[in-house]
Amino acid sequence: MRGRHPNLWRIWSLALIGLPVCWWLQPVPALHPLPVLLLLLLTILTMALPVGRLGTRRVRFGSAVVLYAALLYGACVGAMISLLAGVAAQRLRQREQNDIPLYAPALALSVLVSGAFYYYRRQAGSAVPQSWSDWLRLLVTVALFVGLRVVLLWWSEGRRHAYWRQVARVEFIVEAVTLPTVLAALLAQKQWGWLSVLPTCSAGAVGLVATRAIIHAHQAQRQVRALRTLHYRLIAHLHPDRLLQDLGEELRRLLVFDRLSLWSYSRQEAHLQIVGVHPQRERAALLAYLPVEGIFSKAIDQRKPLILSDMLRARLHEVAEHFGGHLLIIPLIVHEYPWGVLVLERMAQREPFTHSDYEAIQVLVDHLAILLENMRLYRQTVDMATRDGLTGLLNHRRLYERLKEEISRSSRYHHPMTLLMIDVDYFKRYNDTYGHQRGDEVLRILAKILQQNVRQSDIVGRYGGEEFAIILPETDKESAGVLASRLCEVVARTPFPGYPGGAPVHCTISIGVASYPDDGLTVSDLVASADDALYLAKRYGRNRVVIAS
Repeated sequence: MRGRHPNLWRIWSLALIGLPVCWWLQPVPALHPLPVLLLLLLTILTMALPVGRLGTRRVRFGSAVVLYAALLYGACVGAMISLLAGVAAQRLRQREQNDIPLYAPALALSVLVSGAFYYYRRQAGSAVPQSWSDWLRLLVTVALFVGLRVVLLWWSEGRRHAYWRQVARVEFIVEAVTLPTVLAALLAQKQWGWLSVLPTCSAGAVGLVATRAIIHAHQAQRQVRALRTLHYRLIAHLHPDRLLQDLGEELRRLLVFDRLSLWSYSRQEAHLQIVGVHPQRERAALLAYLPVEGIFSKAIDQRKPLILSDMLRARLHEVAEHFGGHLLIIPLIVHEYPWGVLVLERMAQREPFTHSDYEAIQVLVDHLAILLENMRLYRQTVDMATRDGLTGLLNHRRLYERLKEEISRSSRYHHPMTLLMIDVDYFKRYNDTYGHQRGDEVLRILAKILQQNVRQSDIVGRYGGEEFAIILPETDKESAGVLASRLCEVVARTPFPGYPGGAPVHCTISIGVASYPDDGLTVSDLVASADDALYLAKRYGRNRVVIAS
């Protein structure tokens, strides 16, 4: 009991202490065993079988029976029924950890306090209000009964970790639905005896069914709203990590979790790569890659969600080192192909995930997989339109667009910007000697060298043929000249493929350097200056750098 909620043992202690105190202040009258037994059984059923969820909260109507018993027999009887029903309901649901051990003492304490208020200095007699002052006292009692229960649930769940607005909304809705039934049952029992309560209970059962339908409709409405939000965000920004942040905010309205992480699956490398984490500040705590083994392999192969309690997670090394608490691992499947996995974590002090948790978000998760795949296909199409098919660098058109953007930015902030034009020396001779396939391999290797030896903010593209270009934002000519000389040295030292099975050969490059605004104020002028400098580097013997003057 101590390990699941931080204040659970305190609230149980308060409830157990409050029972004899309440008995002393308000002795229990003579009871009818059969009605009390029926009330106890009804409380057990309403606690053990919630009618559904509103947001992240289970909706239970045990408070209606407890309030009825408290008004009829006193607060002590209502509190005892609540505690006994909580123990019995938890025994019935012992395979599933839930909030019953927390709900029962909170309900008992709230009925003790509100019942003491209701019967304080009140003349003995009927539980039904006899005057306007009694009706006002009853309304205040019900408000105290609900408000205190909300505070106790919020406090016992750790305050900051509980969603007090959701707790308040659920409990107030429950009382709004059940209070008319409780009052009707009291009036019927007073006028016509216990048998007349049965039709009232039947009407209450019909109300429960209607409430369950309303709850399911509300859940479906939330899922539709979340889907609409995801589609809107997908249009607004085509980035999986940002989409995940929006998904996390929507899932928090449907399910309690502490961390959400999205992983893409690579069959060739047999690993999972992290795409994003919600909340975003938690990303540093997770590795960039995880091997697909053990429980992850099982989830992907079976294409079914897996639920791991904290005790089971601790025994599995593939998840124990990287994740904490209870886990819900959901494979994302698109057209029978695994796109990746979604991992939800919940602190060990909370309840473990259940299959109903997955059902609450299943529509969102299935749609997320389709959105991510469509996003991947869209980005792949964009890359095909802006990337060179051989080297993977920016193509000529996109390179010109980026150069125009950088010149505009440099003009706005008065920063220098430098362009390198690079050409492979004697490339035609190499193609004629070793073949065009070897020539393509040289271009691919050279593209990797250029990317690996520049900053992340620098822009590398294939200008055309054997020519490349590098845009160096916020870089003057002197610094660019140093970088260009280093590139020439690295390329000259790199072995390139020659004849099949033969010794490797060496290639060199020539580089022309031109800077904005010294050598050109427009894209065409800057490219022409860098091209002229490249021509001079060729003319002066190749394998060298020439800076435009």
